[in-house]
Amino acid sequence: MGISSDWLEIAKRFESEYYCILPDLPGHGKSIIGTMAEPLDFDFVALGLVNLMVELHLRSAALVGYSMGGRVSLYTATKYPERFKALVLEGVNPGLQDDKEIDDRLVLDHRMAREMEKVGIARYTEIWYETDLFKTLREHPEKLTRIKAARKNNDTAWMAKVLRELSVGRQPSLWDKLDALDMPVLLIAGDLDHKYRNIAYKMKDYLKDSQVHLIPETGHNTHLEAPEKFGQTLADFLKEKYLTLINRKYEARNPKSETNSNDPTTKSKTEGLKTLRV
Repeated sequence: MGISSDWLEIAKRFESEYYCILPDLPGHGKSIIGTMAEPLDFDFVALGLVNLMVELHLRSAALVGYSMGGRVSLYTATKYPERFKALVLEGVNPGLQDDKEIDDRLVLDHRMAREMEKVGIARYTEIWYETDLFKTLREHPEKLTRIKAARKNNDTAWMAKVLRELSVGRQPSLWDKLDALDMPVLLIAGDLDHKYRNIAYKMKDYLKDSQVHLIPETGHNTHLEAPEKFGQTLADFLKEKYLTLINRKYEARNPKSETNSNDPTTKSKTEGLKTLRV
């Protein structure tokens, strides 16, 4: 249910060094494209992200995604690995592997979509943020009020469609594709979000170059609950893993350049993109 403006506070921290793109997923925020009759799947969304990069003349990027956006980011990175030089995933599940678990999740998401259509997006938003997943977010009432107000601007029919068609139950499991990813991966979870914390550590065992970072005293939505801590974690990772790579490539192509090699700012603006997703 998130929208791109959720990331503005994080993006402002990086705007002097990175070209930040904040796209809405289909059905979220201002991203209402196509018709309700057209099918929506992960291939469609992944291609949409790559097409956006093409339109912006971006050869590669560091891709950041949270929750459903994180699942989309992971899927896109496995399908178009040459497009991404670093990947950051917050509260992400690579997919379900058990048939019963898949069936149960599909039933649950269809039931939630029907409930949303019945009561409308405004009422459903209130219901959604009363679930255990957002227990720690409720400890920030002013912030939660702003978040819910933004969510209520989403379109009910589109959000129900997204819930059904981009359900984790419909997502192809990506566990067996993790070891094929060569880019560095940062896995972020709240230290109080036990489910996704455990998933992050399990993912680390499959990935070639990855690290897990737990944000203290946070639950599922760390970038909204603790934006400063999240931002610092992200900045440290990008400086270590992303800018180092970008700078090496820049220097290899420009061996006689007089550009200060210790100043990554100019290079990162021309060579890279940090895409932030909700």
